[in-house]
Amino acid sequence: MAESTGSFSLAAMERRLMAIPDGPATVLNTPGWVWWLNVLGGVGVVVGLASSVLVQFIRPQVWMVYLAQAGTFTAIAGWAPFILRSLWVILRSVRNWKGEQAAQLDHDVGHFRELTDWLVTFPKGQLVEYRRMTSLWRQQLDTKVGLLSGGFSRLGFLPVAAALFLLLMNRESLLAIPGWLAMLGAFVVLLYLISTSGALMKIRVDLYDTLLANAIERKGGRHD
Repeated sequence: MAESTGSFSLAAMERRLMAIPDGPATVLNTPGWVWWLNVLGGVGVVVGLASSVLVQFIRPQVWMVYLAQAGTFTAIAGWAPFILRSLWVILRSVRNWKGEQAAQLDHDVGHFRELTDWLVTFPKGQLVEYRRMTSLWRQQLDTKVGLLSGGFSRLGFLPVAAALFLLLMNRESLLAIPGWLAMLGAFVVLLYLISTSGALMKIRVDLYDTLLANAIERKGGRHD
C-alpha cells in the first residue's frame, strides 16, 4: 500500500472514529442527552445543598427554601432518566449479552481494520511520534485526574446517589441539613463529574494508542 503524501493528525482520525456507526450494542452507550441530564442533575444537587451552607453565614430567608426546593426538583428530573435507563440496560444486557457482545466485536473488528489500513498509509515516523504523544497525554491525564479526584472514580455513581438520597430524606426541612454535610454532598457531586469526564477522556486516548500501535506493528516497527 502506497504511503500518503499528507500529514497525519489525530483530528483526522477522530473524524473517522465519529463517522463509525455504533453497532449492535449501541444501547450500552449513554446518549448525549442523558449525559447532559446527568450534568443538570449534578448542578441540581449542588444548588439544593447550597442553601444549607448559606444559612451558616447569613440569616435564613424564604428564597433559600425556594432555592433548595428548585435544586432538589432539578436533581430528581436530571438523574431519574439516567437511573431508570441504567436499570433497563442492565436487565436487557443480562439477558442478551452473549449475542450482542459477539455481534459488537465483529462490527468493531471490521472498522478497526479499516482504520488501520488508513493509518499505515502514513510514514512510520509520524505514527511513532503521535503514539509517543498519546502515551504522554495519557500519563498526564492520569496525574491530573488523580490530583483532583484520587481513586474517587472507583466508587462510581454511589456518592451521587448518597447526595441525592440526602436531599430526598430532608425534603421537608432542607435548611436543616448540617452545613458540613451539605458541603460534603456538593463536593462529591463535583468530584463525580470530574472523574467521569476524565474516564471518558482516558478511554478515547487508549483507543488512539491502540490504533497507532497496531498500525506501527503492521508497518514492521516497534511501538514500545
